[in-house]
Amino acid sequence: MLKLGSGTWRWRGAGGAPALSNGLWALLFGVSVLTALNSAGLILLLLQHAQLSERLAQTDVRLRELLGEPVAPLPAGVTSDPEQLIAHSQYSRDKRSQDDGPPAGTQRGEQQEMMMMMTYSMVPVRILVELCNSTKGICLTGPPGLPGHNGTDGLPGLKGDPGVQGRRGKRGEKGDLGDKGDVGVPGLPGEKGDVGVPGLPGEIGDVGVPGPPGVKGDVGVHGPPGEKGHVGVPGPPGPPGTDGPLGIPGPPGPSAPPRVARSKNQGVVLANPNDDTLAERMAKTDTILTKTENIIKALLGPTNVTKMESTFGTWMQDTAMENDPRIWVVEHFSGRTVKEYKNMESFQNGSANSIDVKKFFQGCGHAVHNGSFYYHIAGTFKVAKFNLQTQQLHTLAIEKALYHNLIYFLHNSKTYFKLAVDEHGLWLIFASSVDENIIVAQLEETTFSITTYINASYPRTKAGNAFIARGVLYITDAKDAKITYAFDLFKREPLSVSVEFRAPTGILTMVSYSPKNQTLYVWDNGYVQTYDVVFLSDD
Repeated sequence: MLKLGSGTWRWRGAGGAPALSNGLWALLFGVSVLTALNSAGLILLLLQHAQLSERLAQTDVRLRELLGEPVAPLPAGVTSDPEQLIAHSQYSRDKRSQDDGPPAGTQRGEQQEMMMMMTYSMVPVRILVELCNSTKGICLTGPPGLPGHNGTDGLPGLKGDPGVQGRRGKRGEKGDLGDKGDVGVPGLPGEKGDVGVPGLPGEIGDVGVPGPPGVKGDVGVHGPPGEKGHVGVPGPPGPPGTDGPLGIPGPPGPSAPPRVARSKNQGVVLANPNDDTLAERMAKTDTILTKTENIIKALLGPTNVTKMESTFGTWMQDTAMENDPRIWVVEHFSGRTVKEYKNMESFQNGSANSIDVKKFFQGCGHAVHNGSFYYHIAGTFKVAKFNLQTQQLHTLAIEKALYHNLIYFLHNSKTYFKLAVDEHGLWLIFASSVDENIIVAQLEETTFSITTYINASYPRTKAGNAFIARGVLYITDAKDAKITYAFDLFKREPLSVSVEFRAPTGILTMVSYSPKNQTLYVWDNGYVQTYDVVFLSDD
């Protein structure tokens, strides 16, 4: 079975003769009728064409008669057939174009009613009108006339339907900037990012005008200083005494030390050290704070060593090696490079060797002790020990310490952790994240661990700078003008002190005590200076 439109071929009969369906018969009948109509129309058009040709030939002959032109007789063999008449008319026109025109008088009389035909014949207008009427509107087209006057504009027409969208044109030139829009609604705050790498040092500010020097006081009379003796080794306890009668009870002794607990690094940690503040201690007792021989009486100086370009910085000598003339300098309060000078002369001349300490440091609380550089690793709660000879780095984590978010332990020097060295060894000073009081931790140098935490019972917000000498913590006021607080780290009690230090101008970024020569090393507004320390025991 073969489908064709809506009809189908069906095979039947023994001979296999095909039979057409009804739909296919209807289609063939319609095509036949359409073909017959087209043939009849074509025959009608041919007849009309023959009639029009005959009429044109007759019209041409009549026009020549009206114009007074001679009509050429039909040649032999020319009949009234339309095609022969058309050919004879064309021959007559060609011959007439070679003859002279009509008389001048006749042309002037009919000039206003004549027009030029494409056949170069002069035809009266009224004859053309009659010809058009007799041919039922089928007229010959004449030449264009003169332009007419402009008419009035007509009413606009109705808007047409939109056309098909054309091809996209080329991209135009960039336009001018538009007006600034309104401020949008602020978005939700994003998540806190990681701690960034410390930025580059800022530009050095102008040096302030130094204040006038103060009036130097009279130097008191001192005896010759005695030789410094060695600390003796405590002897063994004596034998117990014999039993005797009970004596009179003595005065109450000092309170027992607080309970201790083991820390993660197996050092001794005060479980609840120094709960009483200085004000509470003074309210509980009428006794005057004890003055010991280890307390500072005065500072003599300053002695200028050199002038640095950076306002912030630290300069150090090894606090343990007696015969080491080298000087180490860290410029600015952030970076990872330490400059090594061979001696004081090289330091003043600016000839140095740069050392990369592997981590970025923060603040101005560094120290060089026994061949190692100690510093705070920026952005972390860790301090580092960098061996200047072997380049080895060790780190120590300090729990519950302020170390970021610009909450500095020493705000003037942008310092979170301060390393200090005295006659008793290596110390670490920082602020607690619990109550922001100043905490002192004693470090064990060999294992680089903490043995003891001590609460100095003093708020960090009142501290300008800090250092340790002979087991006593000293803290300057917020302007670093004088020493206003001292705390005995072994007796766990504050001491009465008031020592003039410097003029309250500029920025004091670093002050450290050197036990080798009992000297303070100072970086004061870009000036590297030293102060001689006078203790009460020196009298």
